[in-house]
Amino acid sequence: MTTPPPGETPDRTTVLVVDDEEGIRQALTRFLTRVGYRVTAAANAKEALAHLATDQPQAMLCDIRMPETSGVQLLPKVLAHDADLAVIMLTAIDEPRTAIECLKLGAYDYLIKPVDLEELELSLQHALRQRQLEVDRRGLEQWLAREVAVRTRDLEERTTAIEEVALDALAAAGDWAGVDAAIATLAAELGASEAELAAEVKKRRG
Repeated sequence: MTTPPPGETPDRTTVLVVDDEEGIRQALTRFLTRVGYRVTAAANAKEALAHLATDQPQAMLCDIRMPETSGVQLLPKVLAHDADLAVIMLTAIDEPRTAIECLKLGAYDYLIKPVDLEELELSLQHALRQRQLEVDRRGLEQWLAREVAVRTRDLEERTTAIEEVALDALAAAGDWAGVDAAIATLAAELGASEAELAAEVKKRRG
């Protein structure tokens, strides 16, 4: 048996098991605990949503056929609460249409009962890796956005400072013959109006 994937340590990797059959919940809980995961279990959709709020699991194993609220109905609700949740659906009946529907709704995988435990473990590891990649990707995008904002602000501040120095220098140049050409060049670099810059230079001359 292998251990949880890199980036997911047992003390913080929680798997929520949702199944209305107590025997299956207990069997899955024992297995997942043995291979290093922290496990919390729910007998129905209502309990699952409560555990999702309090335990903040990273993954969920969910039976499809449950009374009142099915796993298919529960799936969009849990993903609305946590879009990064790695969900694997379980069912005793091989129904391709249901499998496709679950995958379209955001489930990572769809396994047939009785579940092969080795297959389950591999699927769970892959789902958690995919989840971590998505979390890391979004974190990188947010970091890049912050860096761009900071660097843009710094550039704007430096550009403003350069503009101020250039305008003061042109104002101090008095009757220098190259003033008009310098204003034209400065306007082109700053994307500004020559007329406005010329007026500002005149204003600074007093």
